[in-house]
Amino acid sequence: MPLSAALAIAGCVHADSRGLAATPPGTDARQADCREVSPPFSPFELAVVGSGGPRGFGRAASSYVVFVDGAPRILVDVGPGAFVRLGQMNLDFGALDTVLLTHLHVDHAGDLPGFVKSRDLSYNRPLTFRIFGPEGAGDYPSTTAFIDRLFGAKGAFAYLRNFRNDLGFAVTDLPVQASAPIREVLREGDLHITSIAVQHGDAPALAFRIEHAGHAVVFSGDLASKNDNLTRLAIGADLLVYDTSVLDPPNDPPVLYDLHTAPRRIGEVATAAQVRSLVLSHLTPDVEHAPDDVLASVRSTFKGQVRFAADCLRIDLTQAPAT
Repeated sequence: MPLSAALAIAGCVHADSRGLAATPPGTDARQADCREVSPPFSPFELAVVGSGGPRGFGRAASSYVVFVDGAPRILVDVGPGAFVRLGQMNLDFGALDTVLLTHLHVDHAGDLPGFVKSRDLSYNRPLTFRIFGPEGAGDYPSTTAFIDRLFGAKGAFAYLRNFRNDLGFAVTDLPVQASAPIREVLREGDLHITSIAVQHGDAPALAFRIEHAGHAVVFSGDLASKNDNLTRLAIGADLLVYDTSVLDPPNDPPVLYDLHTAPRRIGEVATAAQVRSLVLSHLTPDVEHAPDDVLASVRSTFKGQVRFAADCLRIDLTQAPAT
């Protein structure tokens, strides 16, 4: 596909393998039209809630919703700005009870209290939040401790437990040792979620794989990709959503390559995992300013479909990508 064609704008619309081109970073893409989304059009679908990184420049920070059999069921990360995007999309939070946190940096977990309160205020019944995230290490609490510090009896937002409804939090800490095997997180019917530890500096971090209806989507979270853990988790996935925060060396400070994956390496991992398509997300101003270079670098090592994420982008995960 010509690069010019690949850089067609995609906003808050349904997009499948027949019509979804690469979405370039830039003002129009990051400030997508996030009006109320139309109903899901497949049994397994992804909505990009936030496609940005840690800096405020017009995108919501990292957040995704996975639809299962027509209902929003799984929230993957909930960074700043996700609260606004979720409201604009007018999603039904009734079944959105499962939260996967790749790590506890602000740009991945900062809007969790807002999401909890918004879901609480939307219904008149007891609500449970199933939250899965990393074990603690160093300066980082475990996910269990994190949730307790927010919503526990002496937490910052303790009032929310009985503000409108009785709220329950079922929290699971997942292993973060690099040598830990792939871990089963949840199995309900043919919905299957697994995780594996990834390297993100000193922050305990995870990648997640969600399988349903014979298809799979993988979320890398933030990672340096210096081992093959993500490759093992992503084998044969239909879609891999990849942290794309830096340019190829030496265009960013060396310390960033201990936190994030360079574009060429993204392509290498996707090829080794034999994934069918890539969505580049967690975008930064550096990446926005060099979209052609980033795409060319990824495509030098990966021959499948590559697209940039945009807030409110919808992807049918049951559709085979165009070749």
